[in-house]
Parts: sequence; C-alpha cells; structure tokens
Amino acid sequence: MLLLGQIGLGLALVASVTSVIAFLWGRSMGKHGSGMTRAGYYLTFGAVAGLSLAILLLIVGFFTKDYSIQYVATNHSTDTSSLAWLYQLSGLWAGREGSLLLWAWFMSIFAGIIAWRGMGSDEELNGMALMVLNVVLSLFTVAMIFSESNNPFIATAAEYLSNGQLVGMASSWGMNPLLQHWAMILHPPTLFLGYAGLTVPFAYAMATLICNDPSDKWIKLCDRMTIFSWLFLGAGIGLGAIWAYVVLGWGGYWAWDPVENASILPWFVGVAMIHSFTMYRRRDGFKRWAIMTSAISFAMVVLGTFITRSGIVQSVHAFEKDNLSLWLFLAIIFGSIIVAVVGLAIRWKEFSSDDDFESLTGREAAYYFNNVLMTVASVIIAYMTVSSALPKWLPFGGQSLGATAYELLARPVGLLYLVVLAACPVLSWAKTSGGDFWKRIKWPLVAALVMFAALMTEWVLNLRPVYADMVAAGGEGAKTFLNWGPSAIYHGIAILGFLLASFVICNTAALFVRGVKARREATGESIGSALYAVFFKARTQAGGYLSHIAIGIMVIGLIGSAMYVRDLSTNIIDKSGSTIVMKDYTLTYKGLSEDTKDNGDVEAIASFDVSRNGKHVGTVHPSMTTFAIQGQSRLNAVVLSEPLRDIFVVFQGKTGDQISMDVKINPLIWFVWIGFALLLTATALATWPKKKALSA
Repeated sequence: MLLLGQIGLGLALVASVTSVIAFLWGRSMGKHGSGMTRAGYYLTFGAVAGLSLAILLLIVGFFTKDYSIQYVATNHSTDTSSLAWLYQLSGLWAGREGSLLLWAWFMSIFAGIIAWRGMGSDEELNGMALMVLNVVLSLFTVAMIFSESNNPFIATAAEYLSNGQLVGMASSWGMNPLLQHWAMILHPPTLFLGYAGLTVPFAYAMATLICNDPSDKWIKLCDRMTIFSWLFLGAGIGLGAIWAYVVLGWGGYWAWDPVENASILPWFVGVAMIHSFTMYRRRDGFKRWAIMTSAISFAMVVLGTFITRSGIVQSVHAFEKDNLSLWLFLAIIFGSIIVAVVGLAIRWKEFSSDDDFESLTGREAAYYFNNVLMTVASVIIAYMTVSSALPKWLPFGGQSLGATAYELLARPVGLLYLVVLAACPVLSWAKTSGGDFWKRIKWPLVAALVMFAALMTEWVLNLRPVYADMVAAGGEGAKTFLNWGPSAIYHGIAILGFLLASFVICNTAALFVRGVKARREATGESIGSALYAVFFKARTQAGGYLSHIAIGIMVIGLIGSAMYVRDLSTNIIDKSGSTIVMKDYTLTYKGLSEDTKDNGDVEAIASFDVSRNGKHVGTVHPSMTTFAIQGQSRLNAVVLSEPLRDIFVVFQGKTGDQISMDVKINPLIWFVWIGFALLLTATALATWPKKKALSA
C-alpha cells in the first residue's frame, strides 16, 4: 500500500508537470496546437486520478488499521462512540501529511471540473487557467514527495510494530483527543475546500493576463466557483470557532492565534475580490483590483500552510519545522504576487479602467473603500501574525503580539467598515443627491433607532455592569478591559457598533421592502410572488443584501460576547451543596462521578444545578476525560443557553478536596451563531446558479 501511495503521488506530479508543458506548447503552436491542448486536459484528469488513488489508499489504511503506514499509526482514532467511524475518516486530515494531501486533492478536483467543462470548447482562458492550476498542484505534490514531514506514505519503523499492532512508545500514538469532536470532522475539509477553490480565481486572473483579454469573460468563468469557495472557507472558519468554544475550555471562539489569523485573511481579501468582480461585470471597472485581489487572496491562502508548516511562528495549531515547506511555500507566496504585479505592469494599458469616483457620495466610492479596508487590514494583520519571525529592527520584529494588539486594529476598522456597509446600498452610481439620500434612509433610520434603543437597554442593564465588576475584581481579567485606556473609549466603541449594526440591518432590510413594493406595482403580483421574485429570481443581489444583514447581526453578538464577558475562576469544596455565586446566577454542586469507557478512557463528571435569581434554569454536567492510550486530558465544557446569553461552565479537575471550576457569562453570543448561519445561507443563495448560467 505504501508503494501504491507513492505511485499515486508520483503520477499526480508527472501528470501535472506534463500538463503544464502541453498547455504552453499547444498555445505556442497557435491554431495547430489543439492536439497538445487536448492532451493538457487529459493529463489534468491524470493528476486527479493519482491524488484520488492516494486519498483512497489512506482512507483504507485508517479503516483497516494498517499501522505499517506511519501516518495512520500516529493519527488513528481510539474512540469507541457511535462517531468512531467518522473519527477514523477524519484521521485523513488530522495531521500535516494528510491535510496537505486533502488540500491538493481538492485543488485537483477543481481543476478536473474546469477541464471537464472546457473540453468541448476552444476557450483559451480555460487552458491557461488549468496550466496555472497545474503549476500550483505540482508544487504541492513536490512538497509531499520530497519531504518526509509532508509525505503520508512513510513506513512505520519496524521496532514499533509487532504482528500488525503498535508496541513500545508507539502504543500511545493516536489522534489528538482534542480533535475527536463532531466540529473537527467538518471543520478541516470545509476549510481546505475553500482554500483549494480560491486558487481558481488566481488561475483565471493569470490566464486573462497571459491571453491579454481584458473583457469580463474570466470573471464569468470563475465567479461561481469563487463564491462557492468563499462560502466554504467561511463555513470552515465558523466550525473552527464552534470547536474552540466548546472543546478548548477557555470560553471564547477567537484567540487571534497565528493559524486562526491565517484562515480568515483570505476570507477578508475575498470580500474585496468578490466586490471587485461585481464592479468588473457591471461597470467595466476595478479590473486591476480584481487581478490583484485574486493574487493576494491566493497568497494569503498559502500563508496559512506556510505558518502551519514552516515552524517560524509559534502556534498551538502549528506542526514541526520543515525546511522544504519553509522555502517552497514562501516562494509560492511571493511568486504569486510578483507574477501578478509584473503581468499587470506589462498589460497596464489593456487592463485600465475608470476607477476614479466622482464623489464620496457615489456607490463607486463605497466599493473602493471596501477594497482598501479589507485588503490593507489583511496585509497589516498578516504582518503582525508573522512579526515574531521578523528581524528586530522592523516594527514589532521579534515580538509575539497578543489579542489586544489585534483588537486595537480590528475594532476601529470594523466600525469604518460598518459605515461603508450601511451607506453603500442607498448610494447612487457616480453621485447621490442629499434629497435622494434622505428619502432612502429616513424610515430605515427610524427603525434603526428603535433597534438601537433596545440594544442600549440591554447595555445599560446587563453589559455595562460587567465592565465595572470585572475591573473592580482586578487580576488578569481586569487587564483585558483596562488595556483600552479610559472606559469611555471602550464603551464608545460598543455603543457606536450597536448603532451602526442597527442601521446596517434596518437599511438593508428596507431594500427588500422597496423591492417587493416596486415589483408589485410593476406586475400586480401578490406579496408572496413578489417576495419569491426578489429573493430567488434576483438571488445574487438578494444574497449580497442578506449577507450585509448577517454581518450586522454578527457585530451585535461580537460586541457582547467579546467585550462584556463575565468570568470567574474558583475552587469549591467537594461537598454536595457547595455553591458558586456569579452575579444573578448560583451554581449548586451536586457531586462528582466517574465513567470508564470500553477503551479505558475515564470521564470525571461534575454536576451542578443552575438558578437565576432563585429560579432553576437547568442542570449542567461539565467533565474531564482522561485518555488511557494517549495519556492526555480534555476538558468537556457545558453551555447552558438562554436567549440573550450563554452560561459556560468548565470543570478543571480535583486537587485534594477542592474542585476547580471556571464559569463565564457570554452575552449576546447567539447573535454570532445566527448571523453566521444567515451569512452562509446568503452566500449559498448568491452562489446557486441560474438557468442561464447553467446553459452558458
């Protein structure tokens, strides 16, 4: 099986490299090169076949527990629950070797789809895009074949095997227990699908430069794949946040860890890219923006694997250092940007467009500032993320920056972005008159003020007191609030965020109301028919508007759950009736029990009754699992949800007669999850192809 796996990787490398040669040779032959171009298409399928063989063999290895494969031996699951078979499957992406293979396989699938779609046409853009995709694919395959750290088909040393079973120190090998959670079954493949798909717009951007075709044809060929990939990247980020929230036991969902940052950077630049595509199609503008954001988003994608595999940045998600990964992926990052810049310099006149805006009150200005904010902020965050590996003479060089440093950038930029998001839909192209602007916003503004008043009531009654109480308690918890300086700045950001989020939601919702009203007046349709037309016949625009509403909802949740968290770490006596009091909540200890699993894992379970102002609201059972084979422990947090807050409870172990507990009150966090779900729904709506697109 090891030999077959190496053959699969070798086949993929040979096929992708020869495909590149065939496409370039075919193009150089002009009209006589159709045979070579066709060969390039077939060789692309060969790369798909080679990587598919490698993936299949690795999956078989996990399900047959073939420990002769070192990757299977070190990443197999020891779980015995009903999800055990899914954990065996997720071993495929649990480590560095398998995750890189999965990423490359997804990339080959995208290439295969493009090849299948373009086989019957003479579209030169498809051929050149496939050439670029195969260049990237060959480099990823090189990283696997020529680095033992990245190769999933390395044999397990004979000293660790006896009759097909792991012995000695290898008997404790296996999947990290933290990964044995339903969210980690879904998080990596969705994330890697997004990563792989964002290679497609980069490939088409380079293809349109090679072919010197400044039309929007390349946008039309890749825009659905682009939005689809951006959707899955967002889903992967969200699933990772859910996993961090309920598994890692610290009560948050975003820690500004380097690998977390690396996942969201291409998503941010993707926002600028998608809006540039819109301007390209509709206004024949932002052509250079579209090219460069495609390249930057791809570079940010590769930055993720560079951070994870190079070893130059410390992260809880990072693997050991690998020199080939360090230089190869660094070359891809800078190479993609350099190629795009040089290509644009050569084609500068051909890809010129009137990106100037007549007035700050024009919609073009909003699109422009959207691009600037997303791109510049992403580049700055990327710099901050790798700052610890930079020379000390550079700003922040040699320093590992904490969460507060990122938030000092993210929160003000987020407020600026909300201003753009709120204004853009009501602006006219070129310039908006004061009368038209007021006519469009007056009723949404009234609705927004009502929503803002409700949010301010929650802030006054439940959020603002958290700041005072946590600062008064002192310690590390107080520093989180005091790092921002005067309380007026901290509260001012929250209040302004609530106001802008309210306006984004209400103003965008008003667009749907106006759309339904205009549709009914024009056609005489019923409200239901008009709603259907607005949401589904114009679903690209509807998806965009819904995503704006989703972001507004998420901002409300982010303000509450990131800025006003009440936190208490304490010890109580292991005696029934002991209590933990936290503001309006009382947790009454009922006892500690143990459950030993079939595989020897031991779960210690602490039980508490939870009441609010004397009224029982639920019972929670936080636990700690000690894994017999790996010798590791995992905290199993419990979340008790109420409409406007989560009660987050973690049992951290027992020492003597003391039970260690951590309790958090996370306000408004459900707005984050609801907004996230709506954002995915909106993006899926925008991605869903129209009949015309399918027949094209």
